[in-house]
Amino acid sequence: MTASSLAQVIVAGIAMGAIYTLMALGFTILFNAMGVINFAQGDILMLGAVFGYTAYVQWHLDFFLTFVVGALGAAAVGLLMNWLIFRPLLGHPPLNSVIATIGASILIRAVGLIVWGSQALYFPPVMGSQPLNIFGVSILPYYLWALVIALLCIAAMQAFFRYTRTGKAMRATAQSRDAAALQGIPVQRMDALASAISAGLSGIGGVLVAPIFFVQTSMGALAGLKGFAAAVFGGLGSIPGAILGGVGLGVAENLSATLISSTYRDAVAFVILLVILFWRPSGLLGRSK
Repeated sequence: MTASSLAQVIVAGIAMGAIYTLMALGFTILFNAMGVINFAQGDILMLGAVFGYTAYVQWHLDFFLTFVVGALGAAAVGLLMNWLIFRPLLGHPPLNSVIATIGASILIRAVGLIVWGSQALYFPPVMGSQPLNIFGVSILPYYLWALVIALLCIAAMQAFFRYTRTGKAMRATAQSRDAAALQGIPVQRMDALASAISAGLSGIGGVLVAPIFFVQTSMGALAGLKGFAAAVFGGLGSIPGAILGGVGLGVAENLSATLISSTYRDAVAFVILLVILFWRPSGLLGRSK
């Protein structure tokens, strides 16, 4: 493999990794807020993809408006899950929430199957199909756009949690719910906002991945597991860890598909997950207990 081919593979891997990062951030934000791992996160990404398909292909909306549709539709599902699942099960054993979110995942997939069918939906190319040559590296322009959009979302989340009053209130709630409530922070409202942001990020990830792969109502299961693997890889609960885990997973997938075989592409996420769980269960940037 030439240096330019290797660079092309890495750049494409970083672009896919940025989408995985959005998924991992969704897991991380919800876990920090309520200690919940939402195993319906992948199917919420699927909803973002099918919402995006409907908006872009059927409603003929601008591609950037498609992100609004995908994000808001997914966020609404996140709010519904908070009301029906997360809030009633808060304080119960974690296994209850795990089972409930798996049930929600199955329900979302079934509804998607009824509404959009089982056939793969073709999302037309966006931003052109002619590769760009940048310093000898050929890459499709959409990969660059996907990377830029994902990075903007990540930067916006970082700025929100660091500089806004609401973001600081969410961080305070994540550190101590009781202390936050004593300070007058509306804890339940912070929970709802965390659920909406978590789902909205997955919805944006769904819109981003739609032009790369065919949109299918069955795509959520694998995507959710990869997002979870990225979150665990970086350190569940760590935002920098989610970024590192997502990008690392995307690059590792692309390198394995190129250097070994594309047959093993999807297995890489689970091999990484197993290695991390055995070697460092807290993840690369997570806190060891």
